[in-house]
Order: sequence, then C-alpha cells, then structure tokens
Amino acid sequence: MTLLASSSRAASRFARVASAASSKKNFPSIAAAGTTANGRFFLSTDTTSSSSETLTREDVVDSDGLLQFKTLHEMNHFASIAFKDNPLFGTYMAPEVEENVVKDKEEAQGTFEWMSYGEYGEMVGRCRTVLKDLGISEHSKIGLISNNRWEWSALAAAAYSLNAAIVPMYESQLSKDWTYILNDSECSALFCSTEEIFLKAVKEVLPNTPSVHSTLCFNSPRDEPHSLATAIDRAEGIDTPVIIPTPDDLSGLIYTSGTTGKPKGVELTHDNFVSNVYAVRTMADDPIDFIRSSDRSLAFLPWAHSYGQTCELWCAISHGGSMGICRGVPQILEDLAMVQPTVLFAVPTLYKKVYDGVQNLIGTSSPTKQKLMRAALEMGRKKKEGNLGLVDGLKHKVLDTLVTSKIRGRFGGNLRHGFVAGAACPKEIIDFMDDIGIPICEGYGLTETSPIIAISAPYKGSRKLGNVGKPVGGVHVVIMNPDTQQPVAQGEEGEICCYGRNVMRGYYRNAEATAEVISVAPDGESRLFHTGDIGKLDEDGFLSVTGRLKEQYKLENGKYVVPTPIEESIAMSRFIGQVVVCGANRPHNVALIVPDWVAIRAALGIADDVDEETLVNDKKVRGLIDEEIKINCHKLKKYE
Repeated sequence: MTLLASSSRAASRFARVASAASSKKNFPSIAAAGTTANGRFFLSTDTTSSSSETLTREDVVDSDGLLQFKTLHEMNHFASIAFKDNPLFGTYMAPEVEENVVKDKEEAQGTFEWMSYGEYGEMVGRCRTVLKDLGISEHSKIGLISNNRWEWSALAAAAYSLNAAIVPMYESQLSKDWTYILNDSECSALFCSTEEIFLKAVKEVLPNTPSVHSTLCFNSPRDEPHSLATAIDRAEGIDTPVIIPTPDDLSGLIYTSGTTGKPKGVELTHDNFVSNVYAVRTMADDPIDFIRSSDRSLAFLPWAHSYGQTCELWCAISHGGSMGICRGVPQILEDLAMVQPTVLFAVPTLYKKVYDGVQNLIGTSSPTKQKLMRAALEMGRKKKEGNLGLVDGLKHKVLDTLVTSKIRGRFGGNLRHGFVAGAACPKEIIDFMDDIGIPICEGYGLTETSPIIAISAPYKGSRKLGNVGKPVGGVHVVIMNPDTQQPVAQGEEGEICCYGRNVMRGYYRNAEATAEVISVAPDGESRLFHTGDIGKLDEDGFLSVTGRLKEQYKLENGKYVVPTPIEESIAMSRFIGQVVVCGANRPHNVALIVPDWVAIRAALGIADDVDEETLVNDKKVRGLIDEEIKINCHKLKKYE
C-alpha cells in the first residue's frame, strides 16, 4: 500500500578578534597550490609536548612530512607549527555596501577570508587564557552551542590544552535539550554562537543549570561583557601554561539523540579520536591519499557530530588541509562555487540532489540532448573501467567538455573525490558519481566508535559497490548471532560488532546503558561494541550493512522485514522526496511517501496552479509513483 503526503541562515560574519589575526590573507586557489602525497604511516616519532618556542616543523613530522601526535592537543598545537603559513579556516565575508558604487559579479557575491594555521595557533593560546580566567581547569567541561566556526575549533583546542573536555550541541536543538545536556555533563561554562542563542540560553537554560557559572557569545558586540571577541583581545600577550592531557583522558562528550529515552553522553578520549585518524591513514595508497596538505573542503557537516569532527575537522588539520565554512544549506551551491573544494564530506542526500537534478534534466530535454548526456555518462563509465580505446578516448574528451565537466562544476569544479556516511548511499548514485569523474568513498561507523569502523578507498581493489568498505586499521569487526552471542560463519548476517582503540570509554554516568552495548570480545580481553546494525562480511573482508536490529518487524504472515533497504530502493526515484515503510502485524508493508512535486509537475506537464492536495489523488500521479516503485523494488523479496 502507498500513501502520498502533500507536504513535507544564518550567515555568520568573521569576528576580527585581534590585531594579530586582523590582516587575513586571500590564499591562492587550490589549483595553484602544491601537492603533498601523504601515504600510510604509523605513530613512531617521539612527540613529547614542548613549548612552541623550541619546537620546529622537523620535530613534529616524520621522514615523509606527516604530522605525528598522540592527543588532540598535540595535533592542534603541532599543526600550527608544521603548517604555519597554510590556510586553515575560510569564513564568508559579505560585500560591503557602498552608495553609487557598481561592483562586478565576484565582488557583489562576497568572498571567503582565510585564517592561517599560525593565526589559529595564536587564537588557541588566547582562548586558553580566556578559559583559565573563567575557572576552567583540568577535567572541567565546556558547552558549545554553535554551528561550524573557527571559534568552535579554537575553543575545543584550548580546552584540550588545559586537559578539559568539550560538550558540543546543535543550534537547532530545543532549550530543554541544552538544559538536560549541560546538567548531565556538569559543564562549567557555556559558549554560544549568536546573540539570539545567547539570550535564549540566559532566559530559558541558565536558571536551570547550576553548574554553569560563565557564558560568552561569539557574535556579541565588543562593548558587551559577554563578548568572546573582547575576552580574546584582552588575552593578547598572556602565556597561560598548558596542562598536557594523556591519550586516555576525556576529550569530549557527544550526546546521541537516541530513539527512546534521554540522550546519552558518549565518552570519547583523545586516543579514540587519534587512533581513528591514524586508522584512516592506513587506508591510503601511495601516492594518492585521502587528505593532502593542499586539499580544501566545504564544511557543512556539523562538527558537533563525530563524523564531521573526525573525518573532516581532525583529518584536515592533521594533514595541513583547509576548510571553507559553509553558511548553510540554502547557500551551499554558492559556497561550493567560491570555495572550490577538492574533497567533500557529505551525507547521501547531497549527492542524490545532484543525481536527481541530472535525471530531471535528461527527462525533460530534447531527444538529441538526452542522447548526448547518456553518451557522456557511458564514456565516463568506460573510462572508469579502463575500456576506452582511441576513438572512445576522443569521444570522452569531447563529451566531458560538453557535459560531465559542467556537472562536476556544481561541486565547484575541483572535486577529486567525495566521502559519504551517515546513511547508506545507493549504488546508482555511487555509479553516477564515478561516471562523472568523482569517485565516492563510502564509510560506516557510529558516534560510539569515534566514528569510523569501515571505509572504502578510491583505489583498485579497495572498493566494492554495495559495501561500505573494509574495516580501517586497528578496528576489528565481528559479526555476531544476536541470539547466541557467538560469531557467525563468513558471509552470514548478524549484528555488526567491533573492538579496537576507537571504541568509546562508555556512556557518561550511565553504567547500565554501557553494559547493554559493551561485552568481552572474542580475543577474551578487548571491549566489544555492539552496534545494533545488521550486516555481513564477505570473503574479501568487505562489510555490508543491511538494516537495524530494532527496526526489524514481523508481518502478519510471520515473515521478518527490515524496512531500511525497502525505503532506500523506493527513495531512488527522482519523483520521491521522502519515504517511510512500516508493516508490523499487517498483511503487507505500507509506504508513506512525500513526492517531489517539482519533478512530477515537470514530467507530467502539470501547471503550478494545481494544488498538491488535488495531485495526491490524481490517477496519473499515482500511476507514475506506482510504476517507479515497481521499477526500483523489483529485486526485493515478494513479501517485502
């Protein structure tokens, strides 16, 4: 059964925080930057922390020029030395409005202004002084309610340099969520990104959070007592001593939203994050690697989430890469054009939007244009497979110029590969991205695993479509029978479990919840984390994820169903925006669908003045949706 539903920015300005950081640089484009190949490596260099006055680049990198570190404090500190003149954070600056002055298109659009690693190191030192003045000391915790900003990273690094921990939260969360998290984590200080959030916190949160004794705001006017910028200004020239954390010290608490009950604070240590960054490096195949010092990303995945924090923020900093900070989803295409990223960390939705846009364009174009676009994608597929002969090679060159290069241009034009995680990415989308010349690295993990468990790499033999890659270095995956709690045979489905240095310490002040997901690993010593996901390992060691244990339900006929693969199949249609499948104790599955009305109107020639409530019952619309479901779900079992 199918049910149709008719309906389904903040641009942050760069805070000029101090004279030392006020003269920002407009760094050269990625195309003009040098390239350093960062291959696989393991921690070997002695990186005992010292003051920046005595350390040089040679002290903090290995013979291949790769940064060596044991904690997030060392990583941030050493990076500011090793990559001192590299750009790090780019923040959008709106154009200045001048009367009677006509600006060219680029000037009118605004620009990204870049902070270097050296300037970042200076800001981290000042933020350490600010935190110390607020009474933050060893094992304290600070709360951050903010989208991605350079201040977020600088405060996190400053906290690490006092052996304190961070508790990141989202701007979009409710006041009651902030209140619960601040109380549960026992935060001592709170930092808010905007004046609006600050005032909301003062009114609705702080009266109910007795542990929070100080609150500062990133965007407050400098004459306000709660201005972070003013506090940083006052810290200029003050050398606050570092309290060096150990790898086993807590770096932060990330609260999982959870599907039931209160959010749980995931305790992640420095070693959890560091081991995961190093694990990604072991997947790199010289001379190409995941993150180069010349790489640039557009940061729109929240760093408050472990995926954005580990895979983008920490991986980029540890390799000397740079990040343009996205203003928000509405501006993402504009920001992609300005930042021109070479790597992109995203969820499948972003890539699907481009895929759907191209499919819609093909579907509404003339027969000649349709043939041209399909031929371009076919030539891209042949190139990927290494099947281009002389004639096809010439065809590919022409068609790439006419068609696929313009599709790549939607990502800024310089993207060499993308990362996708957070949800399963359909094979059709990964194939499409390959065909246009942007290989996708699919990964899998959870907050509790810091987060990376497995990842596919864009190298021969390291990718197998339909899988999420192989376990990263140091992470051991075991597929367990959820009933017997014993490992299953190779190729059989079961619960995905893993052990390694990436596994969390536990849930903060919640031993009962920790015991539910942590057991003893098959080696008899390690802590085995139970993901709650269903999957299997094939003969080549590739991991596939097929569903969630708790999502599984039984139909009236006794058949068990995991809805996720069904939802993913249905959602591949360019005419379907969102879908939810249910069917517990029913004779068959039911799909609730939110159509993509723009695509449907274009395909069926429906006028804009026909309302969506009318379209829900339109025979042509329902026939189109039914046909799409049949096409995309033909590989599913009959009862599904």
